[in-house]
Parts: sequence; C-alpha cells; structure tokens
Amino acid sequence: MTGPQGRPLLFLDIDGPLLPFGGSPQRRPSGTHLARLDPQVGLRLAALPCDLVWATTWEDEANAEISPRIGLPRLPVVHWPDPSDQDECEDRWFGLCWS
Repeated sequence: MTGPQGRPLLFLDIDGPLLPFGGSPQRRPSGTHLARLDPQVGLRLAALPCDLVWATTWEDEANAEISPRIGLPRLPVVHWPDPSDQDECEDRWFGLCWS
C-alpha cells in the first residue's frame, strides 16, 4: 500500500512501540506516562522513506498528544470501526482491552 506520493505507508501504533510497557522501577520516569516518549524517535521516523499514518486506538488524540512531543507533523489517522457484539465477546474471551 502506498501513499499519495507513491511511497510505502508505515502504520504507527503508540502503546508498546512508542510508549513502552513494563521496565524496572528504576527506569520508569516519574509523572505522566507520556514522559516515556523518546523525543528522538520522531526524527528517526520522519527520516524513513515512507509516509507515516497513525494506526492506534488513540486516533485523533495521537496528533494532539504524541506528534508535538516527538516533533512530527499532523499525520493521517486510521479511524477504527466500532466493535460488534461478537468482537466484544471475543475480546473478553481473550482478555483484550482496546481502550
């Protein structure tokens, strides 16, 4: 899949890839979980030969909260469909939480 310029698309998630989970208590910064963002990651992402797209349950909040903190411009956002009752049942069965 390519973007408007014919470049490949890179779909970005936030929780896990950009906001790491876990870690030892000594490595966890105090304060907000957004303090775990590496401000240099935006420069590295922007240098890739692709178009960036937010693909996260943060949806539009990714542009409001994450992009400015890591130096990225506003990016296109994947808008996820509302889950069906079947989706919700499967998520509970597997212990998944998407919010």
